[in-house]
Amino acid sequence: MKIHTALASCVLFASIALPAGCSDSKMTTEEKQQATREDVDATIAKFKKKDPVAAKEFGKAYAYAVYPSIGKGGFIIGGFGGGGLVFQGGNLVGKSSVGGGTIGAQIGGQSYAQVTFFQDKGAFDKFKRGEVAFNAGASAVAAGAGTGTVVPYKDGVASYVITPEGLMAEAVVGGQTFSFEPIK
Repeated sequence: MKIHTALASCVLFASIALPAGCSDSKMTTEEKQQATREDVDATIAKFKKKDPVAAKEFGKAYAYAVYPSIGKGGFIIGGFGGGGLVFQGGNLVGKSSVGGGTIGAQIGGQSYAQVTFFQDKGAFDKFKRGEVAFNAGASAVAAGAGTGTVVPYKDGVASYVITPEGLMAEAVVGGQTFSFEPIK
C-alpha cells in the first residue's frame, strides 16, 4: 500500500512539474527557432540588468551559452533539463542542451535560466566535445549574489543562474552535462 501511495505521489508530482510549453508541437521549425531566439534575447537582457559586472562578459568571453528555461524537479531523486543557444564572438554558432540528475534530500520543482561563459578557445572546444560538466551544486552562482569585479571562472568556465521560479528544497549530490550541435 505504501508503494502505491509513493508511486501515485510521484506521478502527481511529475504531471504538475511538466513545463507548460509542451504544447508547441503545432509550431513550425522556424517558429520554434524564432521563439527560442526571443527567449534567449530576453534572458540576456534580464541578466545584463540584474548583474552589470558579470554582464560585461557577453562582450569579453570567448563564447557563451544561454539556456532561457531549465526545469528541475525532484523527490529524493531529481532531474533537470533545458535547451538554449550558443554564441561565439556574439554570433550564433549552435544549439545546446543541459541536463542532469541529483540524489539526496530534495522535494519540489523550479524553473530557472542559466548563462555559461567560456573564457577561451580551449574551454569552448571542451564544451563542444561534451567534456564540460559540473558536480554537486558548485556549478553556478546566482546572478547579482555577491558578484565582485571579476567573473569567477573555474577551468575556463563560469555559469550564472538567473530568474529562479518555483519552490525547491534540496541537499543533494549530482551532476550537470551539456551537449552542443553546430548550426549549419
